[in-house]
Amino acid sequence: MARTKHPAVRKTKVPPKKKLGTRPSGGTQRRQDTDGAGTSATPRRAGRAAAPGAAEGATGQPKQRKPHRFRPGTVALREIRKYQKSVEFLIPFAPFVRLIKEVTDFFCPEISRWTPQALVAIQEAAEYHLVDVFERANHCAIHAKRVTVMQKDIQLARRIGGRRLW
Repeated sequence: MARTKHPAVRKTKVPPKKKLGTRPSGGTQRRQDTDGAGTSATPRRAGRAAAPGAAEGATGQPKQRKPHRFRPGTVALREIRKYQKSVEFLIPFAPFVRLIKEVTDFFCPEISRWTPQALVAIQEAAEYHLVDVFERANHCAIHAKRVTVMQKDIQLARRIGGRRLW
């Protein structure tokens, strides 16, 4: 038997949305008694009070749409691919230079000047070392059947050591 396409059933008349904080303008009010009994035979549902920022505010402005959110992990995978393709430094240069000068001033106050090539070489070595430690920590987390890198993974990766290129 061939499949047939069933078009969606649409309502022909949609009731207009009510605005909060407005009263009906014409004639007498429908319910004048205060005991809460209605005139129809069908029972009414007890509706919850609308939140202040629900469909429309008291000023009549429509509510703002929520920003689009990606599923958990999608943005992380996109960033991983982006940073694996890139060749620029991940740590900003100026704060890194300040850190280098602070450390050298603490350990050896007589060294106060650095050439730009030396600072770039130190930054490249530092970033390579950090990436290497995080790679090994990620392998430790995967070995423990986890996907989240924890502090104990980084400590184990540092204890194991590994390849030293200098």
